[in-house]
Amino acid sequence: MSVFIRKTLKVVLLLGLASIATFARETVSPVRAPESFVLLGTLAELRDDVYSGDINVAGEYAPCNCFSIYGDFAYRLVSYEWNTMAHDQIHEMVNLQVNGLNESYLGMKLVPFPFAGVDVSWRLPPREGSRVNRFHRLGVSPFGLYEFSRNMTLGAAAEYFTFLEERDFQPGDELGLKGSISWKFLWDRDDHSGWKFDYVFLYRWRIQESENLHMDKPYRKMDDLYRGFRMRVDAARYFSVYKNSLGAALFYEMNRGHLFGMETGHTLGLYAKFLFL
Repeated sequence: MSVFIRKTLKVVLLLGLASIATFARETVSPVRAPESFVLLGTLAELRDDVYSGDINVAGEYAPCNCFSIYGDFAYRLVSYEWNTMAHDQIHEMVNLQVNGLNESYLGMKLVPFPFAGVDVSWRLPPREGSRVNRFHRLGVSPFGLYEFSRNMTLGAAAEYFTFLEERDFQPGDELGLKGSISWKFLWDRDDHSGWKFDYVFLYRWRIQESENLHMDKPYRKMDDLYRGFRMRVDAARYFSVYKNSLGAALFYEMNRGHLFGMETGHTLGLYAKFLFL
């Protein structure tokens, strides 16, 4: 496959992804340099006694090692809530009728140095696929990468998010810290094949209270400060395909937790990822 055909295919696939869907749940991904790939997956999620299933599509295009644009998209297929009242012996499964396009994440990476860069992102509100996070969110995340060994890369990032006012409601700004480890096992560097394991830890907190602008100024604060963490582990097997790389992966994510208390959210998923080399 010629270089021209490979580059053309990358652009066509990325534009195709953008036209298919523009809404998804936030993915906890490891800190990594720009790369070109297409990802297709499925996942099951449990959060606050709500069971959901999504199809996930993502893509990134990197014309060079210093710049890329990306999108992370999903479609929520089903969402059920399981209610249990032990004393009254009531067990009820409720269809929440949440089906459709979820949140969308678009962004770009700028990496002026081999070891450091910045990630700029924009979250659009969901449509029928979610009833939460219905505000535009803008984010900036400086990050750093350290090649600990030929097969292990460490990453760290700081995050800042601000939200756009809508219907006289202003969500509070948020900060975050992320650390990641990517380890390649039995890896063939020539064929770009072998095993790859990723671990990500994300800690995020709201630094100012949201405001209800309908109220008088002394009563606008919403008392909604919070902090919590998310963790994710990926195990993938990559194969050489026409001088590129195709991976099949399984992942588990604790999608909502607290440092002092029980976690309240879990995600389990499968995906296939095609890397353009």
